[in-house]
Amino acid sequence: MWVYLNGQILKENEARISPLDRGFTFGDGVYEVIPCYDNQLFLFDEHLKRLKASLELTFIPLTDEIKNLDKILLELQKKNKFLNQSFYIQVTRGVDEVRAHAVEKKMHPTVFVTSQELQKNPYRIDPNQEGIKVRLEEDIRWHRCDIKTIALLGNTLPINDPNKPKVDEIIFHKDGIINEGSKSNVFIFHKGKVLTPSLDQNILPGITRGHIIKEMRNNDIDVHETEISIEQFLAAEEVWITSSTKEVQPVSKINEYTLPSKNLEDSIWYKVLKFI
Repeated sequence: MWVYLNGQILKENEARISPLDRGFTFGDGVYEVIPCYDNQLFLFDEHLKRLKASLELTFIPLTDEIKNLDKILLELQKKNKFLNQSFYIQVTRGVDEVRAHAVEKKMHPTVFVTSQELQKNPYRIDPNQEGIKVRLEEDIRWHRCDIKTIALLGNTLPINDPNKPKVDEIIFHKDGIINEGSKSNVFIFHKGKVLTPSLDQNILPGITRGHIIKEMRNNDIDVHETEISIEQFLAAEEVWITSSTKEVQPVSKINEYTLPSKNLEDSIWYKVLKFI
């Protein structure tokens, strides 16, 4: 595998990052994940806009690499040779001379990019198979989940808790209101309407989320960005998640509750999957 690091395309095992990089010592950085289908970057401009917003909100300078990110991705795409790839872009504040909370004035950001093969969504291969299993968890993360930060301990702890049943995704809620998944956005179909949590809740503005909301409205599907209570979530006819690498995937089980079965051709999630 080939990666990009601070101006160079290197073999993965040759890439070196300082242990005093603030991404390592503080989780002080942001990231973006961009899918590529049939050697074509998907929604690149939208992903780049979100990456720039994350940099601005964390006061990390915009580097020349980010200004020319499409060229870097296309070069890696050719080197790693996968027809479908997902690119991981990480930008940290840079390397400290001595670990300290306050940053040095002339620190240069560290830019790292890697890619991996993007497996085909299993629900494209067999949409009739059982949906994913999720678990509800109280949201204990910080209040700026709209920033795509690399500090993801709050996201990774619940899914790796050895004392709880294994699931495919965690759905976070706060004060009885659904927020988002640990690595996805959430939609439900309830009483004839598609509902998804509002960005006013400081959740991640998912690129796939935004794309399918736009496409649903273009196709006269009634969709609302609003608060969703736990009661509404559990009473929904359909629940699905979206992300850049998972696309659209239906939920079959929430905790111990199994959602009612529904004819595939009548399912909203299946219609939405065709928008990607």
